[in-house]
Amino acid sequence: MLTMRSYKVLALLVLGAASARAQGPAVTTPGPDVSGGWVRRDDAGSGSYDGLYSKVPPASLTPAGAAMPGRRVDPNANVAAKPHEVGDPYIVTAGYCGGGGGGEFEPNSAGLFIVQTSDEVLFVRESPGGRHIYMDGRAHPDPTGWTPSGYGHSVGHYENSALVIDTTGLTTGIVAAGGRRTPETHVTERLQVSSDGALLTITYTWTDPKLYLKPHTYQLTFDRVPTGGYAFEGWCDSSDPLQRQSIVPPKQLP
Repeated sequence: MLTMRSYKVLALLVLGAASARAQGPAVTTPGPDVSGGWVRRDDAGSGSYDGLYSKVPPASLTPAGAAMPGRRVDPNANVAAKPHEVGDPYIVTAGYCGGGGGGEFEPNSAGLFIVQTSDEVLFVRESPGGRHIYMDGRAHPDPTGWTPSGYGHSVGHYENSALVIDTTGLTTGIVAAGGRRTPETHVTERLQVSSDGALLTITYTWTDPKLYLKPHTYQLTFDRVPTGGYAFEGWCDSSDPLQRQSIVPPKQLP
């Protein structure tokens, strides 16, 4: 027979179990804690995000890699957009906005937020789009059945104190410090967190014997967003030519 004390204990156990289900189980990983917000920093001392790679050795390209265009462009970048009329539908995107285009694979000056679980790591930026890094041991899909995208297909695993991510299936485009990429190119990202948890370092290594004479490697560093930080909403008007990407031939690059 249950006494009044037994009923109280049982009620507390049920409430505790419900609370645990609502909050979800604590996620533990064998690697670094990369969860939370991160903001890219200027370790090159360039004074602007355009010059972050000023101290990075330029990519060593093969003739085929050097022959690729240096920057993507919208051929209509200088065409004035048609003014909206009363009653016109609001255009969310006409192909000029959205994550994953051109050189948007790497985080820019906007905040990067990472959600880390045992089976998947999610990268979310203060802009459209997000990257899924699968941690469940799956392989990359057959490239003949994969449509290249700006974020490609990413799989990851932990090596001691690092999260290691391998990505392929990216769209053809540019890479930092004069690099290039095609859907067959692989990039390895090695994420490591400082001992105090305040600094994240990502080491990028691009490999593709068709494009590079040797692997193209460089690092980016990020400061952790303080507790209570949050992401701002990314917004883009795809009818505004000033917000469109553009292609400039290599000889015209500054």
